[in-house]
Amino acid sequence: MKNLDEIANAIEKKLNEKDDLREIALKKCRDIIRESRKSIKKLHNGDIENAAKRLDKAVKLLQELKEKLSEHPDLLTAGYMENAMQEVAEGKIFLAIVKDEELPYPEDIEVSYTAYVMGLADVIGELRRRGMYKLKEGNVKEVEEIVEDMEAIYDRIAEFDYPSGLIPLKRKQDIMKKVLEKMREEIVIFRKSKELENKIEALLKKLRKEKEEVGLDIDSLL
Repeated sequence: MKNLDEIANAIEKKLNEKDDLREIALKKCRDIIRESRKSIKKLHNGDIENAAKRLDKAVKLLQELKEKLSEHPDLLTAGYMENAMQEVAEGKIFLAIVKDEELPYPEDIEVSYTAYVMGLADVIGELRRRGMYKLKEGNVKEVEEIVEDMEAIYDRIAEFDYPSGLIPLKRKQDIMKKVLEKMREEIVIFRKSKELENKIEALLKKLRKEKEEVGLDIDSLL
């Protein structure tokens, strides 16, 4: 028992060092998540250049953090690290889709395989948001292309069948399915609305053409 304090002090020193690293990691992860989310917002606003810069910054921060934690594998696989990597993956994948480029590989953006898949699943939501913007602009062709991307992602992710302990994907798969179905419904509603609008416009044109014969001002009746 003479060496009890010596052993306890050595362990305490190591734990204090790890706790300090954990605090640093938590702060850095918040920075990474913030940069990634801001980049997605800029992508929706059409600012691709600055979105790409923010994502590059997020990847650099992630790389630096992983190097700092390299001697602590348990910290590298902590939940906050996975969350940060997931946000980076989502942003980078969404950027590639918007730019019509090949998707980045997990290794290229410093994320784990599980974080990549989880981020890919979340891209469905951002694609729906982008699709709704395009739908409001009346750009149905581009919306259909977005839906094709959504379907491709969902179909592939739906094939992943692993225990939640390995990758907690089941809930995201359910959400993806609902988001995709909702997007399809929005397109159907838009088309029907457009058809009705066209029919009304055609009818109004016909009535305006005949108004001189009946002596009515059609526009004043609307």
